[in-house]
Amino acid sequence: MSPGSTRRLAAVALAVPLALGLAACGGDTNPASATPPPSVAGAYYAQWTLQVLRKSDGFQKQFQCSGRLTLVQGAGSASVSGFAVVESGCTPESYDLTGKIQEGGVIEFTTDGPKPPEGPCPGGKGVRFTGQVTTTDSYSLLSVRGVTTVTCPQYGEHEFSYLISASK
Repeated sequence: MSPGSTRRLAAVALAVPLALGLAACGGDTNPASATPPPSVAGAYYAQWTLQVLRKSDGFQKQFQCSGRLTLVQGAGSASVSGFAVVESGCTPESYDLTGKIQEGGVIEFTTDGPKPPEGPCPGGKGVRFTGQVTTTDSYSLLSVRGVTTVTCPQYGEHEFSYLISASK
């Protein structure tokens, strides 16, 4: 082997592990240095707004319901579970919820929603809510929105937009 070939072989032998090492660390973040999601666990007083749009003729109506949200979250965990409760303004009911919280307070969860207090429409099932939680040392504010299509007896498809504003 010539001296030039030996140098090239040595350079390749050093370059390959270096390139693989750099590729392995690429955009990865060190889990120990990642910011944990904010803690949102607790009992929230909630105001539900149900906006109803009948698709066949554009009829719209809005309803207000009050209730609570109870969120359960393990220390440092992004998973959120708990339940939503409607207490007044609509038929009293409770629903399980599951979801996640992300860094910066972005929250999403799935739960059911109340039926309108008038008319034959059922409530929304498996509604996916997305929004924001703002937390400080003394309070937390949650604001989410979920939209679903519900089929109502006699009146056909309706779009239900649920807005929840909650605080603790």
